[in-house]
Amino acid sequence: MTQHHDSGAQPEHHPLLGRRVAVATMHGKEAVLVPPLQQRLGIEAVLANGLDTDAFGTFVGDVPRLGTALETARRKARAGMERCGTRTAIASEGSFGPHPSVPLLPLAAELVLLLDDELGLEVVAEDVGIETNFAGVDVTDMAAAHAFAQRIGFPSHQLVLMVAGEPSATVRGIGERERLDALLPPLLRRHGIVQLRSDMRADRNPTRMRAIARAAERLAERVACRCVGCGWPGYGAIDVERGLPCAECGEPSELVRAVVHGCARCSVRHEVPRSDGRTSCDPGQCSWCNP
Repeated sequence: MTQHHDSGAQPEHHPLLGRRVAVATMHGKEAVLVPPLQQRLGIEAVLANGLDTDAFGTFVGDVPRLGTALETARRKARAGMERCGTRTAIASEGSFGPHPSVPLLPLAAELVLLLDDELGLEVVAEDVGIETNFAGVDVTDMAAAHAFAQRIGFPSHQLVLMVAGEPSATVRGIGERERLDALLPPLLRRHGIVQLRSDMRADRNPTRMRAIARAAERLAERVACRCVGCGWPGYGAIDVERGLPCAECGEPSELVRAVVHGCARCSVRHEVPRSDGRTSCDPGQCSWCNP
């Protein structure tokens, strides 16, 4: 159903080949967003220098995000186009929170978007999973702070200090033990309790940057792949079908049965079997056998 291309090959006559593309980021994401598209389509990347993407929302909440991750990524992309004078842009947006079906487990979702106004094209790819250090804790002493820092991968993964009700006390980007030990004690003496969070900005969080890189690879693969129905770029994974049957009772489970591939423009769709070849699940993963 699809036209696939080798990872190093640039498809001939692709409408985005060599396109000048704005990169809407201020947190170093260009390092992982650009290479896959350059490799597949030879794009000319233009970093949107001076674009304040924090204006679209921050993870510490001092600037609330208005709308969904997709809507925010669109706004970033359009701001990047305007700043760079291009008709094409890439942007990304992350979302973090509790897992919808596994209590106490966090879930991370990275959305990467390509917009092209010349073609009227929008292509989206995501990386969703539990590999994240998204976390926060209230501490009353240095021992608890050091334990949390170790848990989230400090110092390569940086920290944010926050005081409830005092936004001016927020300190981001703490990546040195000496700085943590200098900043935190005065805040503890003054307030008694200080909030510590993992800094989720991509350039301060290698785990998150790896997730964005995976999403960027999927985006580039999808953009390069053209629909056999209409020839439009942007054919690839758009959804999943759940209901992998139980090996014991045969009833559908909540596990993914197939991946749905589709076109960014027309209605062509088809299901692709799981890449690991599984056609059934263990009874322990079945809500009927293991309620």
